[in-house]
Amino acid sequence: MTRGTTPVLVLKLDTDLPLDNLSELWVTFETSTVEVNKSLSEVTVDSAEKEITVELTQEDTLKLYVGLCDVQVRFKIGDNAYATSIASIDINRILKEGVI
Repeated sequence: MTRGTTPVLVLKLDTDLPLDNLSELWVTFETSTVEVNKSLSEVTVDSAEKEITVELTQEDTLKLYVGLCDVQVRFKIGDNAYATSIASIDINRILKEGVI
């Protein structure tokens, strides 16, 4: 992923849980001490395919530092809370800072 862009990320969850009954969900992107969070209302969930689609804005990606970015999904179904393993993606630099 490159800073200052508007990527659409599709996260495939390795689970047999019924994602159509989510009561809460957070997708967190973290570099160093900076977090970008997207809630259930800000993502699209495909329960049949077990996929979560997340759209990030230029402002979102500009907050992230160059290097490795940790990504994790946490969610609730009823009273039970779940979390995926933490995955890492590369954040690439840009030459011209700021929103275009």
